[in-house]
Amino acid sequence: MHLKHDASVFITGWKQLGEGEFTLTARWPAAVEGRAYDPRVLTQTIRQSGLVIAHGAYDVPLTHHTLLHYFNFTVRPGFHVPNDRPSALDIEIKVSEPTRRGRNVSGLGMDVHVLQDNTTVAVANSEFGWISPAAYRRLRGEQLSNSWNEWRLPAPVAAHTVGRPAASDVVLAATGHPHRWQLRNDVANVILFDHPVDHVPGLALMEAGYQAAQAVLSPASFEPTGIASSFERYVEFDRPCWVEAERLASDRPGHTAVRVTGTQDGRSVFRLELSGTIRQR
Repeated sequence: MHLKHDASVFITGWKQLGEGEFTLTARWPAAVEGRAYDPRVLTQTIRQSGLVIAHGAYDVPLTHHTLLHYFNFTVRPGFHVPNDRPSALDIEIKVSEPTRRGRNVSGLGMDVHVLQDNTTVAVANSEFGWISPAAYRRLRGEQLSNSWNEWRLPAPVAAHTVGRPAASDVVLAATGHPHRWQLRNDVANVILFDHPVDHVPGLALMEAGYQAAQAVLSPASFEPTGIASSFERYVEFDRPCWVEAERLASDRPGHTAVRVTGTQDGRSVFRLELSGTIRQR
């Protein structure tokens, strides 16, 4: 699963049921008090599921680099996990016809169902891709030589305004403009930055979207029930990435939606649209 820290690993087992059909088991840590569940854990679980299947069932080489083209999920309203003990969940996955480059699988589309006590609590669809080390070197060029954790780390916004308990969890820094932040990449957050990489991980960008939505809606508490995301370019560590959020109109009481965009060097690099419920703290 390309992870170094055991605490970041949520998948505990898997087996193949049939052609393109798989079931996996997962163990989640207790939820942070006051939160129904941690979106970081959900997204990381789905990512890990995809990697386990790719390497275990489709023989994608471990040396190949993973690409995340898009990642969408919805969560059943009211879903929550205990805040005083770990939780066991099941994952069911159907894989679309794989794309190949030569003998190797280069892409897999996945439909994912996450179950708690035999009830579906989240549904996701995603597309993963893989490229060889040589192709990745050609693609990334000089960016591969950037030193890990030598970038400037701006001060975080207040953790409570983005729904996080600690400053090390915060991925946004203030800019002086409302609803606009600078992305901050603190490698102390091992859920997002488990090991050195040459670009900002897609799951860290999704977390930036979640925190931006929380900040726009603060002081209300936001529980996301749906996220649609797309990743257009690599986000580099050594240059500022700007995150902007806009609350969208909703005609459903107690529900809202927020659009989040990321730009770097004047170009769009990622987009997310989050929907969910809000409640006053």
